[in-house]
Amino acid sequence: MTVVRVCASVASAILVGLWINIYTDQLAHYGYVTSLTSLRWGNLPLFLGIALLVAGEAAAWRWRRVQEDEFRRLYSTLQQRQRRILEGMLKIVCELVAKTLAIPCNARYFVAEKDHEGRYYIRQDRDLAVVNIRMPREFGFTRIYVDTPHIVSGRAFRDRVPLYEELPGDHTNLYEPEVARMIEPQQRWVLACPVLRLDALTNSHDARHAPHGVIVFYGTQLPDAVASGDAIQVCLGYAEQFAEQMSHVLNMLELSTELESADHGNAAGSP
Repeated sequence: MTVVRVCASVASAILVGLWINIYTDQLAHYGYVTSLTSLRWGNLPLFLGIALLVAGEAAAWRWRRVQEDEFRRLYSTLQQRQRRILEGMLKIVCELVAKTLAIPCNARYFVAEKDHEGRYYIRQDRDLAVVNIRMPREFGFTRIYVDTPHIVSGRAFRDRVPLYEELPGDHTNLYEPEVARMIEPQQRWVLACPVLRLDALTNSHDARHAPHGVIVFYGTQLPDAVASGDAIQVCLGYAEQFAEQMSHVLNMLELSTELESADHGNAAGSP
């Protein structure tokens, strides 16, 4: 496409240059307007030159649009495949946690977002979830601010560390009514791990930005008290490994978007 654009520009310059020579010869005998009107078909090189220049730019613009559409299609495909991989991984990790603790459990990813005041909250990613235990109150879950008291996932987000906590039988009394209506009273434990952001260059955790979200495993039965200590540590390790892999996946998708945006900016700004 660059070759076509250059050829169109060169041809346009030649034609316009030819017209200028013809027009200059006419100026030796007539005025500006009379010279222009008396040329008649002699103005054809000017119009052809302008048309070639416009056609070259239009073709370049169209080509950029085709490339952008192709990138969006491939990027969407990449996102879908990465999401399927994450869904499969989450299901496996959920099974590992359940077997290690010897109790059934659910798993969900909560996306972190900001409101108009700059406060962070987490909301359910309803697709990236494994539901083995039915909890009706989760159906109406909207969002919870990460600074809400007694919310383990919010504390894991703020402190950027994986946490495990057992909940008292009356834990719903600890929350404000708006929060309590979204949390299942039968839930008895939570294991939460933040999905940290990575620096684009070093691929290490980026402390300047808040985590992408939080991975949460939870259930309605407490693990056996005798074996729970070591088992919980093992499960925290599972959660860390999954969160680490998810960080890399999300980082790769963000880099792809930034590279495409930079390339589009360069293309749009090039002469």
